[in-house]
Parts: sequence; structure tokens; C-alpha cells
Amino acid sequence: MVSGAGGENRVRPHFSRRDVSGILVLDKPPGLTSNAALQRVRRLFQADKGGHTGSLDPLATGLLPICLGEATKLSGHLLDADKRYVVRASVGACTSTADAEGEVVRRSEPALLTREALEQALAAFRGPILQRPPMYSALKHKGRRLYELAREGVEVERPARPVTISGLALRAFEPGSFELDVRCSKGTYIRSLVEDLAAATGQCAHVASLRRLAAGPFGESQMVSAEHLEQVAEQGLAALDALLLEPLAGVADWRRVVVDEARSLRLSQGQAVALDQAGGMQSGAVAIVDEAARLLGLGEVDANGRLAPRRWLHQSG
Repeated sequence: MVSGAGGENRVRPHFSRRDVSGILVLDKPPGLTSNAALQRVRRLFQADKGGHTGSLDPLATGLLPICLGEATKLSGHLLDADKRYVVRASVGACTSTADAEGEVVRRSEPALLTREALEQALAAFRGPILQRPPMYSALKHKGRRLYELAREGVEVERPARPVTISGLALRAFEPGSFELDVRCSKGTYIRSLVEDLAAATGQCAHVASLRRLAAGPFGESQMVSAEHLEQVAEQGLAALDALLLEPLAGVADWRRVVVDEARSLRLSQGQAVALDQAGGMQSGAVAIVDEAARLLGLGEVDANGRLAPRRWLHQSG
């Protein structure tokens, strides 16, 4: 479902193309794949290049950052960002896909589940845990996507992988369903979390609805609905462009290093430069900006206070 890192794809030649850069924080509607959402946005913006930063299942809604133009160079870093979700689980049935779209494969008696038992079970799922990915996922086994094998009725061994659940709270509970607020690291499968949590209480459960509220530096207040996007598109490209965030928004939570024109030129040629503030500069990854606060690229400061470029953005205008 995803082509290339961050879902990056070149535009097909059946519509006009232009060089436009920025980040649209889309509120993905239900029933749409992340790639379909990406293609719709690119057609509206007539963007030459674009990518999304982490797919959402068609069933899921919510925050999907879409990078256009030079901002696609940030996609890989945004894929690594922590996420926040609100998930509603239906208790009493496990499905083949672990969500409402699959066939029921096991049942339990939901009336036996109490709020107290669920609250107690949550504790074991907070912090670093090992999680086995679901068969219906985009991970590969011997060159094939797991969901392709699952559709053929084939199940293969999936080693458990380390993930971190930094926040897990019960938002609502009623007979037959519960709702969770989840903050987690990259690679966390909410469908597996719901199944495993229910199993810890002796129950079956699957995801009934899922909404992403945050990813890295992006949050709810920045989301643009698909309906609003279509309405703005009727006003022309300039109105659409006004919805885009600057690429710097994608690394808003990174440390910044401001460089002058001379250092910028050397960095753009792949050369490392010495920093004036080297004595007080902590080593590690940084966002490199110019004196006008435009993002120039991503870099790394070493222990000696030298800055090396790691990913450079071409600037226009």
C-alpha cells in the first residue's frame, strides 16, 4: 500500500505538475487508504512530488502529515516519530484482521469483563514491551507483504518486536466496549495492543474505530479536513498553498543551528563547518536554518563542535 520511504511517489503524467514544497496535516477520512489520500492531495496541489509519513488503515481517521516537494526529504524522520491515538475496542469477538473489517474467528463473553480488571491489565502494557505484529500488516516475509499472505490464508511466524507505550489510559468503559488513549513509539500496532490487552483479561476484542491525534510535532489543531481542502481548492492554488506548513514545522521539536550564507554554501556542498557556539553546543542531530529562519537541512554536530550536513533541502526564492 505504501510505495517507497514515507509513501513517496512520482506524479503520473495525466495532470499538471509544479514544484511546491510544504507539509499538509490532513485529517484522513475513513474508508480511504493513506496512499489514496496522498494522491488526492497531490492532484489538488498539482505537486510534482509527495509522500505521507506513516500509513493509517482505511478504517482509521485522523492526522496524516503529507509532505510535498522538498519537504519529502523529512519523511523518513517523521516516520520515526511518536504517535497518539484514541481507539475504541469492541469486546467479545476476535477477527481475522483484528479490526471491524475482518471475519470473526473467536468469541468470548463480554459481560464478564469489568472495568477494574481492565484497569489492572493496563499496567503490564505501559513502557517498553514486546509486541507481535499482526498478519494483516505491510511487513514483509521472504519478499512478500504479510497482508498478501494473510489473504491467501497463510500464517507465518512473526517475531515479537520492542515498542514503547509511553501513555495508556482508559477513557471510557461500558459493557461490550472500551476506549483507550494511547501514546506510543513508531512500529506500534494498535490492533495488536487491543487484542493482547483483551487476552490478558481472558477476553476477545478487536478495533472498532481508530483515530490518530498526534504524530511527532503535529497535533489536532493543525489538521485540515478533506472537505475543507476540497472547498479551498475551488479558490485556486494560492489558497491551497496557504494551508501548507513550512518544512521547518516537521522538525519543530529539534534543536536548531543558525548558519550564515558562507557556512550554508559549504554545507550545501557536503562540507562540515565549525560553529561559533561550539563550546556550548551539544552533539547530536540538529535542524539547520538560515538567518531568515528557513529550514536548510538536517545535520549532526560532533563532539568537537563541527556541523556536518545529513539531508539538504534545495531552496527557491
